[in-house]
Amino acid sequence: MTQLGHDAGGLSAASLYRPLTRRPAATTVTVRELLQKVQAGEIRIPRFQRPLRWQQRDVVELMDSIWRGYPIGSLLLWKRRADAGQVQIGGAVLSAPAVADAWWVVDGQQRTTALAASLLELDHAGDSRWIVRFDAQEEVFRPGPVPPDRISREVPLSALGDLRRLGRWIRESDLSDDDTTRIENAQQRLLDYAIPAYVVETEDEQALRGVFARANSTGARMRVDEVFQALLGAPASAEHSSLDLDDLQRRCEVDGFGSPPRADILKAVFAISGLDPTRRLDDLPTLAQLNNVSREDVAQALSRTIEFLRQDCQIPHFALIPYPVVFFILARWFHIHQRSEAPVRVLLARWVWRGAVTGAHQRAEVSRMRAQVRDIQKDDEQGSLDRLLAQVGAHPTRVWDLGKFDHRNARSRIEMLALLAQRPRDRFGFVGVAELMSDGCGRIAREVFRSADSKSASDEVGSLAKTAANRALLGGVHTGLSGDLRTWSWEAHGDALRSHLIDERSFILLVAHDVEAFLRRRSGHVLAAVNTFLAERAAWDEPELRPLRLYLDGGNGDASREE
Repeated sequence: MTQLGHDAGGLSAASLYRPLTRRPAATTVTVRELLQKVQAGEIRIPRFQRPLRWQQRDVVELMDSIWRGYPIGSLLLWKRRADAGQVQIGGAVLSAPAVADAWWVVDGQQRTTALAASLLELDHAGDSRWIVRFDAQEEVFRPGPVPPDRISREVPLSALGDLRRLGRWIRESDLSDDDTTRIENAQQRLLDYAIPAYVVETEDEQALRGVFARANSTGARMRVDEVFQALLGAPASAEHSSLDLDDLQRRCEVDGFGSPPRADILKAVFAISGLDPTRRLDDLPTLAQLNNVSREDVAQALSRTIEFLRQDCQIPHFALIPYPVVFFILARWFHIHQRSEAPVRVLLARWVWRGAVTGAHQRAEVSRMRAQVRDIQKDDEQGSLDRLLAQVGAHPTRVWDLGKFDHRNARSRIEMLALLAQRPRDRFGFVGVAELMSDGCGRIAREVFRSADSKSASDEVGSLAKTAANRALLGGVHTGLSGDLRTWSWEAHGDALRSHLIDERSFILLVAHDVEAFLRRRSGHVLAAVNTFLAERAAWDEPELRPLRLYLDGGNGDASREE
């Protein structure tokens, strides 16, 4: 079995934070030299680096600090071979040749990228974070391109990054002698600035991972999934690793299910391993428990979880799970109880829906979340199921009401799923989830009437306009939804309109642009659909049947064991 650890010694602090065999060599590198190395493909980013977080303001402040001669910190560079490939610099992608002794940026990625992306002449494909200019008269750096009316006094940093580019820019500009001098001085101060750097030569990548994780654990702290990926993710020299959260994310893309956030993938890994999913990575000795599961164990548990959510819970996309916490709790279930029988899966689906209705699955219920992970025990499938069902509470007495719609809200996701259960159609056929999700979850349920249409209505109707009563599941091809729907006809498109809970009377009101009457009528239809949807899925009043063999032998055996 391939273990998640990188060596046979387990995931201890000693194995994750290994010492460097050779101390780093201290040196300095000027900004000019750094830019030359970037252009030559001699600067690379290890795969364990975290994503770029800097914004335009950070770039401006870095340039201002360099211009003023302030310290900007040191770089930690890993000297090793780099193969030919693509190198991303800000929003630009450059082709780089193979290099025998490239510098891989272990610490200082944000600063190195900001310098190269802003001072080199690159096409960032609309990523404006790296576009900065220098005001020669006020001697300040500003974000964004040079405005047309300030061409004679402001210079783009991409011109400051090279002597010839700046010379050409000065010849084409109408500058005073004083402004020209200030700009030339600014270029010299930027390009001649010497950055302290430590250069490490080692073949032990794990030692560098430890350095990276330690260096980024203060200040703008890395998220827990970033620390984990840095320590245990894909090695720079391998296509696959014993654990890679990015790879597990990609493997969750099954039949359009979408990609769960990397943080939720990590929580699933923790839950599968019996660890607290909410934990941080500051107690490394307990990570040795991760050696109890392999990469394939995790991948298969996630695959079974996604299949269950799609088929048994009828939740077709990760972004539509009312409370995503069930994702990693279920991952533990399907790791331990891999072959649950149909009656067990029915009750497990009820647990998902009952917890969604009662709010038992909300992230704020941290103690209940931890308890449900602990409730799932090996060789006790029936007991595990009973304990989970006990956690979600009794049938709520409160009647469902339509609140303000927000796709990030669990209640709104439930309403979207209820609308999706109507199998919505447009004039050409059924509307697929992939089509709906193509514009992002925020556009899956689009407004029928715009907010301006209900401005003159009563407060009650204005509130209704902000609910699911004013939403329909139609793809982005349908623009101006109320106007689009009014071009339909009841005779030709009645079935499609009914699939959006718009009956004939509602359609007449829609065509007449009677916003108030339409929303009042449709809100009743939406409420009825949501209540029916939840009654069927939570099945509070239905008998809780167990596998037949339990009634025959009176036992409580684990359905996941080999027979």
